[in-house]
Amino acid sequence: MNQSNKPASINQERSQWINRALILNLLRQEGICSRATLSRLSGLKQATITNIAGELIQCGLVVETGLIAGAKGRRSIGVTLNDARYKVVGIRMTRDQFYVSLVGISGKMYEIRPYRIEAEETPQSILSRIRAAIGQLDQEYPKSELLAACLAMPGPYREDLDRLLFVTERTGWQNFPIHAVLSEGLEMPLYVLNDAKASAFAQLWFRWQEPAVQNMAYVLAGQGVGCGMVAGGKLVLGQRGIAGEFGHSSIKFDGPLCECGNRGCLEKYCSLSALRAEILRLLRTRRNSCLKDDDLSNASIAHAVQNGDPVAVQAYEKVCELLAAGVISLVNQLNPGLIVLGDELVDICPPRLLEVVRRCVRKGVNDLIYRELSIEVNHLEESPALLGAGAYAAQQVLANPGVLIHAREESPVENEEAVRQKGRVRVSI
Repeated sequence: MNQSNKPASINQERSQWINRALILNLLRQEGICSRATLSRLSGLKQATITNIAGELIQCGLVVETGLIAGAKGRRSIGVTLNDARYKVVGIRMTRDQFYVSLVGISGKMYEIRPYRIEAEETPQSILSRIRAAIGQLDQEYPKSELLAACLAMPGPYREDLDRLLFVTERTGWQNFPIHAVLSEGLEMPLYVLNDAKASAFAQLWFRWQEPAVQNMAYVLAGQGVGCGMVAGGKLVLGQRGIAGEFGHSSIKFDGPLCECGNRGCLEKYCSLSALRAEILRLLRTRRNSCLKDDDLSNASIAHAVQNGDPVAVQAYEKVCELLAAGVISLVNQLNPGLIVLGDELVDICPPRLLEVVRRCVRKGVNDLIYRELSIEVNHLEESPALLGAGAYAAQQVLANPGVLIHAREESPVENEEAVRQKGRVRVSI
């Protein structure tokens, strides 16, 4: 008897899991809405919505907000995600800084803290400081539970082996077990994601109402060059999670050797390092310029380009043209409907970069393809990689609420504060 009922039980549990995740995602998208609205949007019966909402309210993921306006002038009790109680941590690491953000399970960012990375700092030291920063957030927000964290990293990462394959222009990271080291003493789920993929996920999460983001590519052009891809509304990871290493496509078979082992990688020609190298080359020809070879900061270069400095403009447009050559290959390989360009190289002068890339791509692809392609620069207010890291962590929580529901069911006699303290992240610093 028990054996014959087992498949039905499994199917019922799976159905419950899917329905809970569906309702949480709708609340994430809508913000505040009534149970009747959730029923209409999900296609589920109101009785089912009532049961699910009750479970989610009991475990604290959802709260009631009071009366809101409904259909035909009727007023209903609104429900929304409980950002006040449950939060996640988003982390972004670049080659010279890392950022730690406190994010609600809705994806709303509440705080960002930047930290400088020293030139010779080891991976162990950097990750120890990240762990300490998470612990500091936990201590300063005692009324919130931190449910998960996600780290967005430059470089290709193999989740199955827990190996960051390399980070260009940084030593010590080759084949580094980043998850094992960072998660030590961190009693919460931790996810590691490539920064370009995190940036693409941010577009998908925060621009969910726009059909174009369902099939798009995010080109991250900064200290390195990467690509995050979305197909059919889902992040493209590839067989081992390293899809989208756009910057390591070779555009010159006998070009300079890259840390990835290839020669002539796109990243060697259209990153910030490539831009500085081109500026230095032009300065050595004694061209007139406001730039000095001992001050090629991002801010100095941006000021020069935006004010029409001939050396800065020539170097920047050359790098943008080379980036466009890579974008043309991307268009022909993936056929995205939308390409978003972002990060530090783009931030030097977004209008000029966009004009150059659009012009080159229009010349380099079939007109019938270009007509249905949108190319734009990033418009999200904060760093897409940091936003995406926080959103990805929140998504993992919303996609599997049963873990939290079961944890609360197993502690029925504990008061809310005891349960909250039991579930808090504990960090060894």
